Amino acid sequence: MTRPQRLNALRDALRRDQSLGPLSIPVLAGLGAGFLASFVVDALLYDLVDTPWRQFVDAITFAVVAAPIWLGVQRTRTRQAIEVMTWLNGWETERWQHEVGRRLPGLPRAVPKLLDSLPDTLGLRPLRIELLAVRGDVDEAFERLDQLPLDTPWQRFEHSALEEWVSWLANGPELIAPMEANVADIDEDRRLVARVMVAAARARRAAVSGGDAIRPLAALRSELGDRPARYAFGYSAGVIVSVVTISLIASVAVTVAAAIIR
Repeated sequence: MTRPQRLNALRDALRRDQSLGPLSIPVLAGLGAGFLASFVVDALLYDLVDTPWRQFVDAITFAVVAAPIWLGVQRTRTRQAIEVMTWLNGWETERWQHEVGRRLPGLPRAVPKLLDSLPDTLGLRPLRIELLAVRGDVDEAFERLDQLPLDTPWQRFEHSALEEWVSWLANGPELIAPMEANVADIDEDRRLVARVMVAAARARRAAVSGGDAIRPLAALRSELGDRPARYAFGYSAGVIVSVVTISLIASVAVTVAAAIIR
């Protein structure tokens, strides 16, 4: 498995958990319901509303029906795993934005070119190591890893977490046990973050080995309480944008289909 494939493995595993082959059940349910609702509304308005206003109503109907069903028709455990990863990714993004001093376009590891503009500060060294591994500079990542301080429980945990991250990307041995061993000593504010990071590491390993990548993440969902809601908008917004784009195409398709049928 190539490095890019490994980076996408967990995302792909989350999709497969609620798919039939290449077909996503939530997507099919949402789009199917949206098309049906648009067709019904178009039929009801055909003699009452002229184009292009009828197509506009068709598109709105499609989006209003498809988006909630797309988001709602998900396996419970898959939704829980997505919410856990959404929270972890949001926490990490905010952490690095604070260190960099500016807003970042997304999760930093998804933007490896960010490495070229990172200041070489102590606070950003863990992110630099993570991005070096993403870019494929594994040897340099391990060299910089050896230079990290190990004075606090969090520093020792993060060192073990980065060691596992680099090893995983390099198709090396599993190093999750040292991560778990360091969790207990971390202060309460970051202990939950550390536990979720351990779960994410297990999920990534399972994703590339054909195991159950959902279970370790979903098992921690109840402990997060309402924390994921803070970062849920980004995920929902992505679905909504997709639905709105498709709705514009759907309105044309419904109009053409209705014209043919009539």
